[in-house]
Amino acid sequence: MSVPLPEANESKLILDNLVELTSQREQEMLEGSLLSTLVEVMHVDKVELFACRWVNSAPYIRRRHEALASSGKPIIRDTSHEGWLPPPIYLYDLLNALDRDDGIYRIPTGLCLPLRCMGSIISLVIIHTSSEARINRAMLKAMARIHENFLRLLFEADRDMLTALHNRRKFDLRFYNLMASLQSPQADPPPCALALIDVDLFKNVNDQFGHMVGDEVLLLLAQLMQQNFREDDGLFRYGGEEFALLLYGAESDVAEQALERFRLAVQRYPFPQAGNLTVSIGFTRIHAQQLPGQLLEQADRALYYAKAHGRNQVRSYEKLLAAGELQERAQNEVDFF
Repeated sequence: MSVPLPEANESKLILDNLVELTSQREQEMLEGSLLSTLVEVMHVDKVELFACRWVNSAPYIRRRHEALASSGKPIIRDTSHEGWLPPPIYLYDLLNALDRDDGIYRIPTGLCLPLRCMGSIISLVIIHTSSEARINRAMLKAMARIHENFLRLLFEADRDMLTALHNRRKFDLRFYNLMASLQSPQADPPPCALALIDVDLFKNVNDQFGHMVGDEVLLLLAQLMQQNFREDDGLFRYGGEEFALLLYGAESDVAEQALERFRLAVQRYPFPQAGNLTVSIGFTRIHAQQLPGQLLEQADRALYYAKAHGRNQVRSYEKLLAAGELQERAQNEVDFF
């Protein structure tokens, strides 16, 4: 049966929402725009988006956003502070039955639409409706495909293709946005830290075993990072064998403990062919009064100190400064980016 064409006002609403959807360059904004579009176009009161991940082959979900109908534009609420939980049984069954054709699933609260990126389900859209007949399923699936296409483009632009961590471009953008948010007079900024990680003697791995083994080391190191740090922490491949982290809501001692746990995890990990490897880490606390270039230079100096004094260690810029091991540089000596 053919789908009836929408009327003029409905068509304009759809086109306006598509323009907004396709203008987004951040995953979070893209998700919010999708939910807002679905509330308006599908004429429902509430739509939610749940992120998905698998731990030891078991699925977990976390609600990231919800959109609520209002007299004007839908209200978008960020719910990413909520924790990861096992899905209810009907979603658990859905996540383990990925070979169905339709792609839209009935659940007790309405409809569920899985969203995929690079072949994997990364989130679930839950549309709360008591009348499934009101939902234009063809339009819903088309919206999902448009979202997935743009999400894939963002993924390819923002991710390192080897490790799937965020890349240097994404780091610059995330770091800039973080520093800008700290300048807000209304903000009560949480403590944050910037860390740089370098694989010790990585050139020896490439020279002795070849670049394929070296690439495998970087991939496994990225997986260790994902296992040892929170999902909300920014994990980036900074370049070559160097990685960067933005640790949110972490005082310096908490950041140092987390980085030390990671250093030990790497030291104990048996890398195939390469054997035991280590990393050196330098970090600094992020201060709103400083420029991004200053903070990068501070973390880099702490990293260089760790490399020059035995490797396989975590060094705090502030502690090195207090101990007289490093000297503070004047602001005009720092390069900006």
